[in-house]
Amino acid sequence: MKLFKLIASRAGQVLFDDRVEADSPREAREQMKALLGLQSLTGVVYAITEIPIELIQSIVDAKLAEALQRVRSGQPPASMEQMIRPIASAAVREQLATLRTVQPDDPPPAAQRFDAFTPADQIIGSTTTPKPRRKRVSVTTNGTLVDWKAVKRLYCRTGSIKQTAVQFELSINSVKARIRREGWTHE
Repeated sequence: MKLFKLIASRAGQVLFDDRVEADSPREAREQMKALLGLQSLTGVVYAITEIPIELIQSIVDAKLAEALQRVRSGQPPASMEQMIRPIASAAVREQLATLRTVQPDDPPPAAQRFDAFTPADQIIGSTTTPKPRRKRVSVTTNGTLVDWKAVKRLYCRTGSIKQTAVQFELSINSVKARIRREGWTHE
């Protein structure tokens, strides 16, 4: 079981601000929904934060061990806060230092701002080599290749969509779509 801190609000009014024990954030959210008596969280803004119990426990253990050591050596502090604050800050610094060192080896590349109006040759690190164009091959449903240049020549000569479609064993709609897309005109 983990401990989660949940805060929920609707229309600027806090609905829920409490801790919940659950196995996962999803389960914590479901518990919050049940406690609020809601079927849906529509319109509810919420935040779920896992409370690191192990980290807190290790800090408390370190504080208590050092406090006992000071008391045994005959140096009791003037107040509990004076005794605990330095120990706690040192323990927290150590824990955070280990978390900072466990970062990935390769940092992500620095983000560059995208500007749609910047010419390609002015973009830092860009290469202006164009991608090789792929030859478009059109295949009919029966698996035959279509020579669209020949289809265009016949249509421009005859002006008949039906005759062109029959000649090349294409559907009339395929020919119409190509005529419209490429703007063919007959003479």
